[in-house]
Amino acid sequence: MDEIAQAFAYPDVRSHATSDPMLDRISVRDYMVSVEIGAFQVERDTTQRLRFNVVVEVCAPPASPNDDVDLILSYDRVTEAIDGEVGGARLNLLETLADGIANRILDEPQAM
Repeated sequence: MDEIAQAFAYPDVRSHATSDPMLDRISVRDYMVSVEIGAFQVERDTTQRLRFNVVVEVCAPPASPNDDVDLILSYDRVTEAIDGEVGGARLNLLETLADGIANRILDEPQAM
């Protein structure tokens, strides 16, 4: 089973996806946004629906989060990273968009 399939599998399969038992995973599936993207003229002034599936390995927070959602890497932070990149300057390449999203997520202290 490849790594991506394993990451989105049922929890018992996902638990074997990492060799580090101290890491956890959060995954966002089928997050849809509409965006104008594309390098070709036919793609200009046209919105396209993009579907995002994101898996992030996370380590424990450095201190007890004290039940404060702002101190953890949550699903909202992942979708905010997507929305932040989609809402920025118009891009030509999906690869550039994916790179920007990944960088935003990996800037989070818990993201591995």
